[in-house]
Amino acid sequence: MSPNVTAEASQPLLARSTVAQRKQANELRKTLKPLLEKRRRARINDSLTHLKSLILPLVGKDNARYSKLEKADILEMTVRFLRDLPSAPVKDSADSYREGYKACLQRVTALLPKTSLAQDACQRVHEFVQQSMSTTSHGGAAAAPVRAQSGPQPVCATVWRPW
Repeated sequence: MSPNVTAEASQPLLARSTVAQRKQANELRKTLKPLLEKRRRARINDSLTHLKSLILPLVGKDNARYSKLEKADILEMTVRFLRDLPSAPVKDSADSYREGYKACLQRVTALLPKTSLAQDACQRVHEFVQQSMSTTSHGGAAAAPVRAQSGPQPVCATVWRPW
């Protein structure tokens, strides 16, 4: 018996098993599709209910009085509310940078006591933050203050360095 005859004899069996697998997968898809659709609709309805509970107080409506709103009404109220919101003034990139830098400095100040830095390192960071805050609050550039140093500073092994 040649190897070609063996391969040809096994092909119909292989083709039958893939057809059966396809049928099984198709039936599974037909079974799962309604379940997935039901879940999708439930998510949409939950989100609309949540949106309704958020939007009604914002537009000055009473939740009890508007318990039965159509989905389209909820969406229209939300669109109207968002459209009528005053647009925020566009800031230039320097102002945006300054605000972000200041927020970062405030965060460092809040987290500094929770670190394991040595006391002198904490003090230096705190001084830097204070100097930087005063520079940014007076309209200056939010750059690191330049300090004259009298020589190389000792490197502390407990201070984390990214390099």
